[in-house]
This record gives sequence, C-alpha cells and structure tokens, in this order.
Amino acid sequence: MDKALNTIIIATATVIAWVLFIIGIRKLKVKKYRKYGLFMSTILIVLGLSGCDIISDKITSENNNSIQNTEYLPDRIQKLNKQIEWTNFVTFWQKLDFIKPNEGKDEFDLFGEYYSAITTEDRENFLNKLAVLIESLKNMEMDEILITDIEIDLLENICQTRIEYMSSGFTSLLMRMMPPTTITDKENSIMDLERKIDTLIELRTDGKINEAEYQDALGIIKEDIEMYSITDTISTNYIYYYSSNLYSASANRTSEDHINEFEDHYATYLLNKVDANSNTYYPEDLDKKYLETKKTIEEIKVALPNLNELVEDLTRYD
Repeated sequence: MDKALNTIIIATATVIAWVLFIIGIRKLKVKKYRKYGLFMSTILIVLGLSGCDIISDKITSENNNSIQNTEYLPDRIQKLNKQIEWTNFVTFWQKLDFIKPNEGKDEFDLFGEYYSAITTEDRENFLNKLAVLIESLKNMEMDEILITDIEIDLLENICQTRIEYMSSGFTSLLMRMMPPTTITDKENSIMDLERKIDTLIELRTDGKINEAEYQDALGIIKEDIEMYSITDTISTNYIYYYSSNLYSASANRTSEDHINEFEDHYATYLLNKVDANSNTYYPEDLDKKYLETKKTIEEIKVALPNLNELVEDLTRYD
C-alpha cells in the first residue's frame, strides 16, 4: 500500500514539475532556451525521481531504526546496571520485596495479608520516591535505547498497586455490586506476586533453590506480571463494569481469557448497535475506548518479553 502510494506521489510530482518547467521556458520566449526544454525537463525528471528515492530511503531507514530500537542487544541488562537511575530503581523495587505481610493476616483475609503492612505515611513516602525514580528513568541519558516508556509505565503501575495493597489492601469485594473479573484478577495477581516474591526470597536466602528452580519460579512471577498488565489495561481504559462469562470459568484464568472476553464484549456491542430492539446500555465513546485499549494491549504483548527480562534483574537477590 505504501509502495503504491509512493509511486503515485512520485509520478504526480514529476508531471507537475515537467509542466511547470515547460511553461517557464515558454514564458521566456527565447529560442536558445526553448530548444533545450526537452533535455532540461528530462534532467528534472531524473532529479525528481532521485530525490523521491532519497526521501523514501530515508523514511524506510528511520522506520527500520525504530524497529531495531526495540530489539535490545544481549548486553542490555549489563548496560542498564551501569546507569545510576536503573540501579536506584532496583533498590527501590527490592525494598518493596522485603516488606513482610502484616502479622495476624493471611491470604484469606478480606483485605489481603499485606493490609496495613506499611503506614499511611510510609505509603506517601514510597509513592513520592517512586515518582522521582520514574521521572529519572524517563530522562535517563542513553547512547541507545535500554528501556522504553511503555516498560517504565508498566513498572510504575505495578509499583503503585503494590504500595496501595501494602497500605490499604484491596476493597473491591466490599463494593455494592459484584466487581468484574478484570478487577478481582488484577488484585489477585498482585497478591500472588507478593506471596511468590516472599517465598522466592526465603528459598534463595536459605540456599534451598538452584538456578534452574529459580528460573522456573521467575516464570510463575512473570505470569502474574502479564495478568496484572492486561487486566489493569482493560479495567482502566475500557469499561470498569461489563458483563462477563468468566465468572463461571475455571479459577485458572489467563490474561488471554480476558483479551478474548474483551473482544467478545465489543463484538456483542457491534451487533446490538444495529439491533433496533436492543436496550443494552453502552457508553457513547465505546468505539474509541475499544481502539485505544486494543492498541495498548498490543503494545504490552510486544513489550512483555523485554519487561520479563527487567523483572528477572529486579528479583535477583545475590
């Protein structure tokens, strides 16, 4: 499609340039210039085509560079660890990791076992510190891209939710209406993440886990990161409440289940949109919300493998 468009633009620009050149020569009414009209216009065409090729090559090159920037070199993590902005963030992340659950609380507690694990003052201090660290990461000077904005945004969202959980716990089950599974699974993913990190630290400290087992454990943590990222995106950008078939599904839901449910919901909306007898309420800007949410989900799915690499570095306690 782009190639065809470029061809049309080149052809159109060449014809216009040729016509303008001939008109200009004829306006001069000088025979010695006029007789070179065909020769000069031919040169102009060649130059025009060459210029377009140069521009086209430049655009293609820029696009290729943009793609390559997301394909990190094998030593990305080593280079990141030489950046004070990243090492400061690693220290902050691991400080959250070593916060213990509130004594007397367990995983069956209504607000979660980390409810009131930190004070309100601690919560504010953590959030303020996080804001500073995120800003420094986004402004970090790099000779090459070592971390993208979407990776930084995902890490920020995860940290914010972890901090809120450690302070206020999760209260969705106290709402008047049954919360959507995007919310409950989002909360559960963070609760599972904290529980697994605690277990991983304990096993690592006691020397009860080898490198292979450590990598397997990280894989489980990465599943929580993926579930959180997808459910947070849908519940924040799409519709907070929407009918779901996932309530009756297995407890072992995946992020892909939520993506499929999101697509099914929008497909149903499109059918009801043309059904004069349908009285189901939908927000007026649902089309826009759907497109924005879908775009973000696609960006996250592309970013997740690289994000997992960062999480692996964040959860090394050597």
